[in-house]
Amino acid sequence: MVRIIFVKSLLSDIASISAGHPFRGSIPETADGDVRVVQIRDVDEYGQIDWQNLIATNITGRKQPDFLQQGDILFSARGQRNIAALVDKQTPNTVCAPHYFIIRVTSDVIAPAFLAWQLNQLPAQKYFAKSSQGTAVASIPRSFVTETPLTIPALEQQQLIMAMAAAHLKEKLTLQAMITNRDLQMQGIAADLLTSSRKD
Repeated sequence: MVRIIFVKSLLSDIASISAGHPFRGSIPETADGDVRVVQIRDVDEYGQIDWQNLIATNITGRKQPDFLQQGDILFSARGQRNIAALVDKQTPNTVCAPHYFIIRVTSDVIAPAFLAWQLNQLPAQKYFAKSSQGTAVASIPRSFVTETPLTIPALEQQQLIMAMAAAHLKEKLTLQAMITNRDLQMQGIAADLLTSSRKD
């Protein structure tokens, strides 16, 4: 077994954390909008962003929006799903909803993809669960997010772990697709049986 050498750190030591764009109320969808918006509904349980279905809107005001950059991590600090999603591509004129914190890596000791993966793993998720506040809608304050404990291995080891994680996710999605297809097949058989029995 390969020995993993790592260092301990806090999230604030290796990244900056800022809030998403301060939309007030619901975000209006505009067909000819010049800005796209990542909302909670656009991120799945695995932290994958549905880029194809982002709504477009217009942003008013003199201040230039903090557009997302490749390598940013969107962290959902509200609700029961505290998922980290990596911005894995160039996203011109794209912002995120205020429900997100934008985590931007400021150190060369950690890859953004590895950081997003670690934030979605059980140790970090347990930390977030203990830190969440509120009754109706759980919310994690920025101060707790900045203090998130991290374990950072060497970059080469991070790459190996991410390759394993990518393979694991691919296998999981393939199996889920097979299960869904089989469920649909069985539902079709059941429907055919019901139709046949009514004809008899």
